[in-house]
Amino acid sequence: MAHPPSLLNSTPTEEVQTPPDTAETPALPLKKPPQKLPWILFGTSLIIAIAGGWLWLRPTHEPNPIEAPVTPLSVSTKVVTPQTLFGIQTLTGTVEAVETVTMTSRVTGQITSLPVQEGDRVKAGQVLVKIDVNDLQAQGHQATAAIAQAQAGVTMAQAAQNQASTGQNQAIALMNQAAARKEQAIAQAQEAQAELAKARLDQQRMAMLRSEGVVSQAQLDEANTQVSVIQTRIHQSQAGIDQASRAIEAAKAAIAQSQASVEQAKAGVQQALSQVKQAQAGEEQAIANLDYGLITAPFAGVVTHKHTEVGAMAGTGQQLITLEGTDPLRFSVDIPESLMAQVKQGDAVKVQIDSLNKSISGQVSQIIPSANPSSRSFMIKVALPRVNDLMPGMFGRLELPLSNRRGIVIPVSTLIRRGQLEGIYVVNPQNQATLRWVKTGKVQGDRVEITSGLVKGDRLITDHLTQLRDGQPVKLREWR
Repeated sequence: MAHPPSLLNSTPTEEVQTPPDTAETPALPLKKPPQKLPWILFGTSLIIAIAGGWLWLRPTHEPNPIEAPVTPLSVSTKVVTPQTLFGIQTLTGTVEAVETVTMTSRVTGQITSLPVQEGDRVKAGQVLVKIDVNDLQAQGHQATAAIAQAQAGVTMAQAAQNQASTGQNQAIALMNQAAARKEQAIAQAQEAQAELAKARLDQQRMAMLRSEGVVSQAQLDEANTQVSVIQTRIHQSQAGIDQASRAIEAAKAAIAQSQASVEQAKAGVQQALSQVKQAQAGEEQAIANLDYGLITAPFAGVVTHKHTEVGAMAGTGQQLITLEGTDPLRFSVDIPESLMAQVKQGDAVKVQIDSLNKSISGQVSQIIPSANPSSRSFMIKVALPRVNDLMPGMFGRLELPLSNRRGIVIPVSTLIRRGQLEGIYVVNPQNQATLRWVKTGKVQGDRVEITSGLVKGDRLITDHLTQLRDGQPVKLREWR
């Protein structure tokens, strides 16, 4: 006899059939059903009822949504074409003052006033440092007294020179008198010689006539006497000549001595005059040193460093204050040796000052021709115009134009930024907006270079960017 079907493995609507090849099994004795069977039957019936209700209520199919047609967005486009680009090399440098000075003390004294602080702006001629110069005033008084003493020495030396000159003139006069006497004695001697010759002839004739008895002895004696008188006169003239010659020699010696005295007196006068000049220079120096006690600004600028304070002793050559002018200013930058051919004196360049967020137009004013051996770079100076708030020491960047090249440049306004990514919308062959990510390069004003992501012939969308979505149909309105 076949076994009854198991209630646990069947449902009320399903019969369990024995497979054809299943053999009959021996009859088993009937067992009493377990007591939990009614609860199992109740739970199974409840599940079947719920499932049947869901199947009856579930719709047989879902309705398909009706897609609304999308109207193409009218956009302006631009066909991408390479352009000639001017390359730019950026070099860093520093704004510096054309006028920079570290003022030092020219006198020794205690600093009594230093009314400026680092960072203060000062005007040309403004007092920056005061130094006590009382000792210098005393030196000035001493120099004034030295001038008076030196001038007295000049007066004495001039008197000695006048006296020596007078002695020289007297000696010259005596020599002239002696020379005149000598000439007179020589003339008298010459006259006496002539008379002596005549007297000797008369003496010889009288002696001959006396031997003949023609003349008397008295006449002969008279002739002899005449000869003697003339000879005496000749001796006297010769003595006068000798005396005058000695007087001349003495006068010459006196002249030479007086000349030496005159030269000595002149030297004394020059020495005294030099002493006067030296004393006057000492007085001028003392007066100048009094002025050096007040140190003023040589030009308008900014105090960048104080090297001392009030109460300190200032010595000659000691640094006191460093002052830098604020107008004019220049930009100093090192240029690599490879770029020197790109720079010429007088070139117009751009200097970007980051702290002021300004780009300043300048002109290359100096090119230092000596290269730094360690960096192989040259220094150039760029003259800058007057700009508000521009100060020495500010950091800047020089934009140096390089050789021309070809590249793609688009308006900055056409860029789409998503976090760190940058993209643009281009039109695909199906006239749909396609978002394409790109890599940007240098930004120049309102234009930006695209280094990758765009090629020649791409059609760039230039407006309505905020309304576009990737894949959105567009209607082209091209402009060039």
